[in-house]
Amino acid sequence: MSTNKMSSKLSLRAILVVPFILQIFAAVGLTGWLSFRNGQQAINEMAGKLRGEVTAHVHEKITAYLEKPRLVNKLSLEAMNRKYWSKDDFVSQERYFLLNANVFYPIYSGFDNSEGSARGSEKFNEKTLLVTSEKAGETFFTYEVDNEGNRTQLVRSIPNYDPRSRSFYKLAVQKGKPTWNSIFPHIATKALLMLHSQPIYNKERKLLGVTFASVTLSELNQFLNNIKIGKSGKVFIVEPSGLLVATSTPEQPFTISNDGKEQKRMQATDSNDPLIQLTAKYLNSNFGELTKIQQTSQLDFLIDGKRQFLQVTPMQDEDGLDWLMVVVVPEADFMEQIDANTRTTILLCLAALVLAIILGIFTSRWVTRPILRLNQAAKDIAKGDWNHAVEIDRTDELGELALAFNQMAGQLKESFENLEQRVSDRTADLAESNQQLEQAKEKAEVANQAKSSFIANMSHELRTPLNAILGFAQLMTRSKTLSIEHRESVSIITRSGEHLLTLINNILDLSKIEAGKTTLNPKRFDLYRLLSDVEDMFRLKAEDKRLQLLFEYLPNLPPYIQTDEVKLRQVLINLISNAIKFTDEGGVALKVMAINPPELPTSQPLTLHFEIEDSGAGIAAEELDKLFEAFAQTQTGKNAQEGTGLGLPISRKFVQLMGGEMTVSSQVGYGTVVKFDIQAIAVEAVDEERVQLQRQIIALEPDQPQYRILVVDDKEINRQILIKLLTPLGFDLKEAENGQKAIDVWQQWQPHLIWMDMRMPVLNGIEATQYIKAQANDNATKIIALTASSLEEERSAILAVGCDDFMRKPYRDYEILYAMEKHLGVRYVYEETDNLQHQPPQPSTIVQLQPSDFKVMSAEWLTEFHTAATTGREKRLIALIQQIPDQQSAMVKALNELVDNFEFDTLIELTETVLSAE
Repeated sequence: MSTNKMSSKLSLRAILVVPFILQIFAAVGLTGWLSFRNGQQAINEMAGKLRGEVTAHVHEKITAYLEKPRLVNKLSLEAMNRKYWSKDDFVSQERYFLLNANVFYPIYSGFDNSEGSARGSEKFNEKTLLVTSEKAGETFFTYEVDNEGNRTQLVRSIPNYDPRSRSFYKLAVQKGKPTWNSIFPHIATKALLMLHSQPIYNKERKLLGVTFASVTLSELNQFLNNIKIGKSGKVFIVEPSGLLVATSTPEQPFTISNDGKEQKRMQATDSNDPLIQLTAKYLNSNFGELTKIQQTSQLDFLIDGKRQFLQVTPMQDEDGLDWLMVVVVPEADFMEQIDANTRTTILLCLAALVLAIILGIFTSRWVTRPILRLNQAAKDIAKGDWNHAVEIDRTDELGELALAFNQMAGQLKESFENLEQRVSDRTADLAESNQQLEQAKEKAEVANQAKSSFIANMSHELRTPLNAILGFAQLMTRSKTLSIEHRESVSIITRSGEHLLTLINNILDLSKIEAGKTTLNPKRFDLYRLLSDVEDMFRLKAEDKRLQLLFEYLPNLPPYIQTDEVKLRQVLINLISNAIKFTDEGGVALKVMAINPPELPTSQPLTLHFEIEDSGAGIAAEELDKLFEAFAQTQTGKNAQEGTGLGLPISRKFVQLMGGEMTVSSQVGYGTVVKFDIQAIAVEAVDEERVQLQRQIIALEPDQPQYRILVVDDKEINRQILIKLLTPLGFDLKEAENGQKAIDVWQQWQPHLIWMDMRMPVLNGIEATQYIKAQANDNATKIIALTASSLEEERSAILAVGCDDFMRKPYRDYEILYAMEKHLGVRYVYEETDNLQHQPPQPSTIVQLQPSDFKVMSAEWLTEFHTAATTGREKRLIALIQQIPDQQSAMVKALNELVDNFEFDTLIELTETVLSAE
C-alpha cells in the first residue's frame, strides 16, 4: 500500500500526533547523543589547542632566551672587526669581555686564539671573574677583579692547559661556523650550562680563534614552573638522547653527588615525577628512538586506564640545536565538568520528551477541529464559491486565522480580477528599468575608457620629457671632465627624474588595478638573487642613516620559484623604502620563509611568507585603516613630507593578485610590522640571467664590422640622446624624423639596426616597420621599438608587426648598449674597475689630538667623558663634546670624527693620560 493511500485513511489527529511524538523522540535522542559526542570532541579540541598554545609559548621563550649568547658572539666578532679588541692584544680582550660580563650577566663569554691563549669573563654571585692564559701549555688562571677590572685575588689555576683542547673550540673549528655545544652541569652555579661558539677567520680564511658565550638553563626551569597546564599537566624539554633539559616541576634535571663535587644529568625515564617518567617511556616505545621524531605529533596513551593527551615537537636551528618539547595533559583535567553537564542534559531531555508527548496529544485535539472547518471552506473557494465564510467562535490565533481567511477570500476575488492588468503594468516597468541600467552601464564603460585613454596619453606626454632629462643626465655622468660639484648636481637631477617616473608608474598601476586590467606575468627566476639585489639597493641608504639592515632567509626557502618577479620586486622595494624612510634609529629587518614547501619537482603551489619589521615612529591604531586607501597618508607620513600614499595600496593589490594578503601591525614609538603571503611554484634551477652592466663602456672592440645605426624619432632631443651616447663609441649613425624618411634612409643605406619611435607624423613607427620587414627578405635589419607608452597590451601589438624588441622611455644607457649587444653581437671595451672603485685617498684635515688639548676642560668633565668612552655611550659623548668652548673648534671637529668612527680606544687612552697626570 502506498504512502498516499495510507495517509488518506489516517485521521487528522493521528497525522498531527504520531509524527510530532516521533520527531520529539528523535530530537531528544539525538540531543543526548550529540551532547555526549560533542563533549568528547570538545575535550579533544581543547586538549589539542592547549597543547599547541603551550608548545608555541615555550618555543617562543626558548628562541628568545637562546638568542642572547648568539648575539654576544656576533657583537664580539663585530667589535673585533671594528678593532675594539684584537687577536693578540690581551689588554683590549680583557677590557671588552669584562664589559660583556656586566652588560650580559650572567653570560660567560671569551675568546681562545689559534696559538692557545685565552681570555674570558663571567659574573658569579655578584663577583666578576677573569680567566686568562697566555699560550698553550702554560697555567690557566682565574682571577677575581674589581669594578675597574683590576685583579684582586687568584681564585684557581690549572697548570699545563691548552684552551684549544676544549670541546667547544674543536667543534667550532670542525664545523667552520657558529655552533651549539653539548649541555654540561656547572658545579659552581649548580645548574646546566650550554655554550655557543663561533670561529673567527681573517680575509684569507685563516683561523684566528674561537669566540664563545654560555647560557645557564636554570631560567628555563623557572619559566616552565610558572606554566599552568590544566590541573596536573606537565611540560618538559628533552634531548634526542633522552637527557632532560628542563621541566615544569621543581625537580632539577640532574643529580648531585653526596660530596657536592659531581653532577650527573638525568634521563627523562628516571624522573621522580610519574607523569614525566611514564610519558618518556611511552615515547621510547612508540618511536623506538627519540631521534626519529622529526615533526610535531599529537598522541594519546593510557596510564592506569586513564587517557593522557601528548604533544611532542622538535626544536632545531641552523647552529645545531636539537631538542624535543613535550606537553602532556591528563584527560581527567577536562572530564569532571563535562560528565556532569552530560548527565544533566540527558535527564532534561527525557523530562522534555514526556512533557512534549502529553502536550502534543492535547494540542492536536484542540487544533484539529477548527482546522477541519478551514479545510472545508478552502475546498468551497477552490470550487469558485467566493462568498463562503468560516464560522468559528474563538478569539485565539485560530479565531484570527478564520477572520483572516474570510477577509482573504474577499480580497482574493478582487485581486484575481485585477491580476492580469497588474502583471502587464509590471512587465512594462521592468523593461524600462532594464533599459536605464543598460544606458548607465554604457556611460560607465565610456567614462572608464576615457579615463584609461587620458592616463595613457598623460603617461606618454610625461615620459617623453623625462626621457630627455634622464638621458642627458646619464650622458653627463659619462663625462671625464665634469667637476665633483656638477656630478652631485647631475645626481640630484637623476634622482628627481627617477622619483617622478616612479610616481607616474604608481598612478598608472593604480589606474590598471581600478580598471581590472592588471594581469599576472609569472616567470621562473632566482629568488635569492632578487632578495640580494634588493638588499644591495638599500644597503648604502641604511648605512647613511646608521640603521641596521637585516635580511633573514629561513632554510626551507626554495632558491628558484615561478611567479611575477616584477611585481614581487616592486612590493619589496615599496615596503623596505617606507621602512627606512620612517626609521631614524635601530634598523629594518626582512624575514622570508616558505610555509610547508613541497618536495621538487612539483607543480603544486607553495606559500611564501614575508615580514618587514622596523623600529621607526610607528602608526596610530586609528590610522591603520587608512593605509591601503589611495593617496591617503598617516600623520607620520605627513610629518615626513614624503610619499604620495600610493605605495601600500598598489603593493597590497599586487600581493592579492599573486594569491595572498597583506596585513600591518604597529604601535606609535615602537615601529611597524608588515606581513604578506604570496603563492608561487618551486622550480628547478633556472638559467642565469645577464647582470646589468656595472662597468662603463668606453669603446668598441677592434676587428668588428662598422655597425650602421639609424635613429628615428620626431623629437630632435630624443634623437640627440642616442646620437651623443653612441657616437663616442664608434658607431656609424644617421637619423630620421618620421617613418617615411626612415624608409628612404633604409633603402639607400641598409643599416644594421634601427631605433624606431612609434608615434610620429607622416608615417608612424608601426607602418614603417611593417614596410621594412616586408621588403627585407633576409631580415638583416633589426628594429627595436622605442615608445613612451606604458600600456602592457601595446607591447604585444608592437612585437606582432615585426619589431625585434621593445623598450620604454625613459631608458637607461646600459639598456641601449645591452640591446645592441644582444641583437647585433657587438663587443665592447670597458673602463677598468680599479679606476672606478678605488679613488685616491683625500688628505685628512682633522688635527692630531694631544692630551694637553684636554686641559681646557674641568676634571669632572674629563671623568665623565672617560666613563662614556669606556662604556661606548655614543650619544653621551656627543652631548659632552657640545660643552667644549667655541674657540676650540679644531678639537671639537677631531673628537666628533673619532666618535663617528667608533675609535673609543683612542678617546680612552687620551683621557686616561690626562686623568693619571692629575
